[in-house]
Amino acid sequence: MLSQSQAEFTERNHCINCNSTRLSEISHGRFMDPPLRDFLEADPWGESPVPYLQDAEWVLVRCSECQQLFHKRILNAAWNEQRFTTWMSADAIAKFEDERGWTSFSSKFDRARRHVEHVLRIEKFTRLIRGDRPVRLLDFGCGFGDFVCACERFGFDAVGVDRAKPRIASAVVRIYSSLDDLDETEPFHVVTLFEVLEHLDEPASVLKQLSGRSVSGGLLILETPDCKGVTDLKSRTDYDLIHPLEHINAFTHETLISIAERHGFRHIKNRGPAHVTAERIRVLKLRRGKTFAWSRRNYHAALLS
Repeated sequence: MLSQSQAEFTERNHCINCNSTRLSEISHGRFMDPPLRDFLEADPWGESPVPYLQDAEWVLVRCSECQQLFHKRILNAAWNEQRFTTWMSADAIAKFEDERGWTSFSSKFDRARRHVEHVLRIEKFTRLIRGDRPVRLLDFGCGFGDFVCACERFGFDAVGVDRAKPRIASAVVRIYSSLDDLDETEPFHVVTLFEVLEHLDEPASVLKQLSGRSVSGGLLILETPDCKGVTDLKSRTDYDLIHPLEHINAFTHETLISIAERHGFRHIKNRGPAHVTAERIRVLKLRRGKTFAWSRRNYHAALLS
């Protein structure tokens, strides 16, 4: 537990994507100004961060070179650890997921179906680089390890990385707290980051490390919220997309592709069909592109050149 009464922040003065210093302020404000304070107080916390944010300000900037949007001021390392260990307790995470409806049967079913669809595509895309060997997969920011578990059911050699201690403690699969703790020496055929890149202090540095752990021709799958058109914190939707404590990086489809390409990956424009359903109408809608499953999500698949 930190003894200071107010959270401490650090500033990112270089673009998180292209490293340029040509940054333009898009919007700013105080954490205690409405509606941000109201959103923060309404969220479930193990310990509320609100008392520690009385004097804190947020600043949203855009890079003039690559158009990447991100929060300039982020919690420093010590206070970020406070966020993961105290503010985001196991009970708080469970309550958050319950309030979002993620624990309902329909939500669990849809999530499991998407996992299987990912598995099917991954198996297809990796055939040439692995032969008849099992797919080696790393899920970075794996949460409780649900996707890792799904991959193992299909015979993948899968592991996860997640820094939230409550998730690691309750996991039933191999989860490491950091890449440094990952004792796997053989490179991976696939690296996945589902709803992760928007949370990272240094996403470019993480992608560089992950590319070094991938085989030549390996597959990278990124998924983030789609922040196209978002410039301020005025609504609950804005908060969900650019939460200044959680979603500190705001990606569009274009900036998501560009950050991956800077680290040696090339974009796969067609991820191919994968149907896990007993309903013919769902197959037809997916083929015609009428599904709304990714309407607020950036999805990017890329191969390591």
